[in-house]
Amino acid sequence: MTCIIVDDEATARAIVEKHCSTVADLNVVGEFDNAIDAIKFLNQEEDVDVVFLDIHMPGFSGVDFVQTLKNCPKVVLTTSDTEFAIEAYEYESIVDYMVKPLTAE
Repeated sequence: MTCIIVDDEATARAIVEKHCSTVADLNVVGEFDNAIDAIKFLNQEEDVDVVFLDIHMPGFSGVDFVQTLKNCPKVVLTTSDTEFAIEAYEYESIVDYMVKPLTAE
């Protein structure tokens, strides 16, 4: 299974990547500090199964990201915003909601 990580914070991307490295058969194939670059990548790379996605990013939010892609992979939101959890599940592609700080559990 392949995944990408989209978060404007380098530390947050590193933490998600570290957790992903402990999961057998989960390969990080890209990391992006903004949603636009991630969308460009996904438009060229069709074999991404999961996107670990921050909601709050400057200029183009995680919600904008989900709404923009026609064939969006499964999305795991990684955010410090607990207020968006219920609304997040209104999007078919969002399969999980993880609140920062992320832990292995």
